[in-house]
Amino acid sequence: MTPLALIVFVLVGMALSLFGGGGAIILIPYMKTGLSMPMDQAALLSLITIGVNTSLQSVLDRDTIQWKAVTVFSFIAFPATVLSGHYLAPVVPDPVRMICFGVFTLSVAALISFPFKARDESKKSLTGVSFSAAATGVLCGLVGVGGGIFIAPALNLFYRIPIKEAVKSSLAIVAVQSITALLTYLSRGVRVPLTFALVMLVMVGIGVIGGRRLKGLIQERQLKQAFAFFLIGIGFWVIFRP
Repeated sequence: MTPLALIVFVLVGMALSLFGGGGAIILIPYMKTGLSMPMDQAALLSLITIGVNTSLQSVLDRDTIQWKAVTVFSFIAFPATVLSGHYLAPVVPDPVRMICFGVFTLSVAALISFPFKARDESKKSLTGVSFSAAATGVLCGLVGVGGGIFIAPALNLFYRIPIKEAVKSSLAIVAVQSITALLTYLSRGVRVPLTFALVMLVMVGIGVIGGRRLKGLIQERQLKQAFAFFLIGIGFWVIFRP
């Protein structure tokens, strides 16, 4: 494993800590283009990272998570993730999957640049929840990203959960989706070197710790702006160089 790979994994952990997500957006393009990994292996390693990180955070935040909303959302996202990972991922060419990934990255950049504003109405929309759950489930199974940055606003908009609780609840949903997709990929025979995966998790963990310390030194607005520009660059690069 090269020093560059170790640095990238640390940056993934810092992104997870600083922004609450975005690790897969760094990880997948690097493993696909920098390490020349097949898309399935890159997605599997991404799912391992996301699954472990969000599961640990969900355990820590278990008392403030809206478990009813998590159940409703996961009930729809679960089969979408399984079907996408089992049937779509094997037949969709890697370049197309990378283009989907690039579009997702640009969408995340837009969401960060133009923050979501909550509605005043108290009425829930199960239609909106269902669509969001199905879309993120398909995306998770296809390219290995959790989609948490979309889930939190969806819970806030359609299920009327306060945004802070929605963020914590979204991590639990991402954990369920990631583990589901992970098991689906493993059932298809996709494998990654165990040593590589363990080293990656250790370096990501170091990045998470470093990110927590760094977060108090940088203003949130500056972080979001920098991350949005970074995502725009990655998004266009992935789309035009799949």
